[in-house]
Amino acid sequence: AIGFLETGLQPGDVILSWLPPHFSESMVLQFACSKSGLILYNLDPMLATKDPEAAKEALSKALTVTKANVLITQEAGSDVNYVRLVKSVIPEIRIFDFAEGKPFVTPRYPHLRFPIHTGFDQEGKWGMLLFKHFVIPSDNLKDLLPAGFTVTGSTPLLGELVLDARGIPTGTGKIRTNQEVLQSGVWDTYSKILKREYHEVAGVGVVW
Repeated sequence: AIGFLETGLQPGDVILSWLPPHFSESMVLQFACSKSGLILYNLDPMLATKDPEAAKEALSKALTVTKANVLITQEAGSDVNYVRLVKSVIPEIRIFDFAEGKPFVTPRYPHLRFPIHTGFDQEGKWGMLLFKHFVIPSDNLKDLLPAGFTVTGSTPLLGELVLDARGIPTGTGKIRTNQEVLQSGVWDTYSKILKREYHEVAGVGVVW
């Protein structure tokens, strides 16, 4: 949460996650958005394993309809190079370099400020940032939230993507609040952690 707010993001800004739900980064992201007032949308990355072209179309539509300020993707998985797909959808990433200290700009998705991947290095990916650099071990979250803003159960948290039969986003639906997300159990691991209940996370080589 602190890592995002330190970049200038504000409560109500939008993060689009293109990560599998069992990734630890997905769960960290859920808590980060819950604590900071950011709104999280999730796009299923498994479409890319079946139809890469449809997956690129889905990503483009998701960035458009959500007006995402942040995109977070895995680097690669299930024999899919997700960074390569992202570069196809957002070609500015190929020539941009965050090391130059300039703000990221893409006319295709004017709201997008931070393309992020979960890999370990930036070699050949200078137009993207590393997820691990946003994990900040600090306790000054309150200092970064806008004056007078407090995260409560009614704070918006989870956005819904409306999909067509091919899995391509056509719009956005209801935005659930912190309390609605907890009560519905839509994020199983998130809810079980808050309720301090035993839980096993589905996924290859992952048991909690």
